Amino acid sequence: IGLTAQTTAENTTNAGESGSMLYSGSLTGERQIRANLTGNAALGLEWRDYTGSDDHDLTLSAEAGLTWWLNRYTGLTTRARTEKLTSNLVGRGYTANSIFVGLKLQR
Repeated sequence: IGLTAQTTAENTTNAGESGSMLYSGSLTGERQIRANLTGNAALGLEWRDYTGSDDHDLTLSAEAGLTWWLNRYTGLTTRARTEKLTSNLVGRGYTANSIFVGLKLQR
């Protein structure tokens, strides 16, 4: 189980505008289901506050994944993720769904 929180001051590239403050946090977990199968899950939250205005973004995310270990050094991994951004800025909100497949190597 893991819990992280972070605050980041972000710059802007637009002249005359201030940057933003990003507050983020995540809760993660990993569990060995069998000797050769590991599952993991994560929940995330981000709040971006644009300095000098009332504009803001809220991003919620969730993901779940599995790793099937072929041996102690190599595993096939897959992960499904969903992310939803809501904003008071017009046209900025979105929902994204992703599936990742990969190879995990460790030593």
